[in-house]
Amino acid sequence: MLREKFHNLKRARFCSRDIFGYLKNYCSSNKLFLLTYYLLYLTIFAISLFIVLNYDNNITHDNYYQLLMQGEYEYVKVSLKYSLYNLLIALAAMLTYRKKYTFACLYFLVTFIAYRLAVNIVGGWQYSLIVNLLNTLLFYFPIFTVYITVIVTAVCYINSNYLYCNDHCPITLKKMLLFTLAQVLITTAIILIHTLLYPYITAKILF
Repeated sequence: MLREKFHNLKRARFCSRDIFGYLKNYCSSNKLFLLTYYLLYLTIFAISLFIVLNYDNNITHDNYYQLLMQGEYEYVKVSLKYSLYNLLIALAAMLTYRKKYTFACLYFLVTFIAYRLAVNIVGGWQYSLIVNLLNTLLFYFPIFTVYITVIVTAVCYINSNYLYCNDHCPITLKKMLLFTLAQVLITTAIILIHTLLYPYITAKILF
């Protein structure tokens, strides 16, 4: 019994080391993309937030938790809308694997997403503090960050499997499609948590 526990503990340690080693190698190999994309996202978001707050007071946008409080939140419509955006972003990121360095175009997409995040948050910040915070922290910010993660993960995958292999690339359209499908399934599940599960739980508890 003790020997079995010892082996299980030893196996768990090896597994954790393997995971840590993989993450360390992944971050090391893709640090340029991880840093530049996420820093761009946060920087443009901060700049856009400053500009929108100081120079445009007429922006209005949906506050989904206010709609939830009023009983007007459309679970299916909202979930499909943001899941579709996620699919389109994943496909756009996937297509950049065909030509080297075309992923640089995704920097513009990240800039647009960061800008829209700032506009959506400010436009929806019209109600009570708790409703505004819920809308920001449980809806807009996590969903838009998922979009950025989809882009960065795709670029890192392309970098690891395609960027420097010239004409002998192991990656194919089929592999890229399978990778993108896996990405879409995982990230869509996360989006559904924020568009279906959290609003449902919040409505039961608070509203």
